[in-house]
Amino acid sequence: GNEVEGVNEEVLSLVDGAVEIPQFGTKHSLNVAVCIGVVTWELVRGAASLG
Repeated sequence: GNEVEGVNEEVLSLVDGAVEIPQFGTKHSLNVAVCIGVVTWELVRGAASLG
């Protein structure tokens, strides 16, 4: 999606699910590579907490 409005509602209606990464500060934009890194970290962190 774009930096201001995110992914278009029409596009979201075509997918099975979506992930939103909360952001704080003035710039609310991450590129795809950074998003993959954040999501991967959270998945690994969650799996590690399961033991």
